[in-house]
Amino acid sequence: MRRLKKLCMSLLLLSVMVIMGSQTAFAAEEYTYTVRLYAGNPEIGKLTGGGVTVTSASGASVASTGDCVVVSGLKYGDTVYIRAQDAAQTVDTRYYVRGITPAGREESEKTEGTFQVEGDRDYVVAYGIKGDMVAYTVNYLDAAGNELLASDTYYGNPGERQYVSSRYVDGYVPQAYNLVKTLSTNEAENVFDFRYNPVTTVTTPPAGETGTGAGTGTEAGTGTGTGTGTEAEPGTEAGTGAETEPGTEAGNEDDELVEAPDEDTPQSLVDLDDEEVPLANVKEDRPGTVMSQMPIYIGAGAAALIALAVTAVYLSRRRKKQ
Repeated sequence: MRRLKKLCMSLLLLSVMVIMGSQTAFAAEEYTYTVRLYAGNPEIGKLTGGGVTVTSASGASVASTGDCVVVSGLKYGDTVYIRAQDAAQTVDTRYYVRGITPAGREESEKTEGTFQVEGDRDYVVAYGIKGDMVAYTVNYLDAAGNELLASDTYYGNPGERQYVSSRYVDGYVPQAYNLVKTLSTNEAENVFDFRYNPVTTVTTPPAGETGTGAGTGTEAGTGTGTGTGTEAEPGTEAGTGAETEPGTEAGNEDDELVEAPDEDTPQSLVDLDDEEVPLANVKEDRPGTVMSQMPIYIGAGAAALIALAVTAVYLSRRRKKQ
């Protein structure tokens, strides 16, 4: 019986140590993430070195390696802005930059370009074959409809679902990070309005563009009509060399990142084709959070309960013998 008692006490002590150790490890762990953007088929397009911005309180960095843009040192909740039409340009005039797609997926699976970091991500620039191209306009407005940034004009094929990414605006947060809409042959209908709300909590400045861009102006076949490629001047070619200097965003070299309160958290994606605005995406549990550690806690707790139960039975039998 003494051996059984010692075993129960050892098991109880081990359970306590497991719980304390897991809490200590959780507190000490530092998670950083990496986001990569690849140019895709080099015979169709290439990266400009711009079009990628990150707002981060952890000192994340943006670097271009030629055929890949790497955003490293990201923490959970940092915001990455990827504007595909500015981040890449075509070298074959039969194609145009349409958006981005997760690496390893079909190119037809377009996705959002702006998102809050929840893990490592790899993306590839997606291209489309030119048809009867139509223009679409992207506006950046406050709640009253006043212009916060100059509008962007891009081009796409009518009938295609076009994803558009928001831009970082100093002192404001967008109501939605991304918009999606089916392009119409009527260009007056191809309007994407991003609405922004003011925020007040000041933290750290955003990491800016990854380079100045080097383009040849072949996006529309004429060099004048398939993407802005500039941070503030609409209607110019993506990657014409007018990209802002590294560390800036739309001329906001000294801008500070402002964080929205919880009630102003932007929606991930709004579908403009839907009559009803969808709710924001629900985030999955962060790796290393209490929820992800639940199996450890449950196991340790179960072991502790078993140890206590065995001890109680042993003590009860001992009293009866006495």
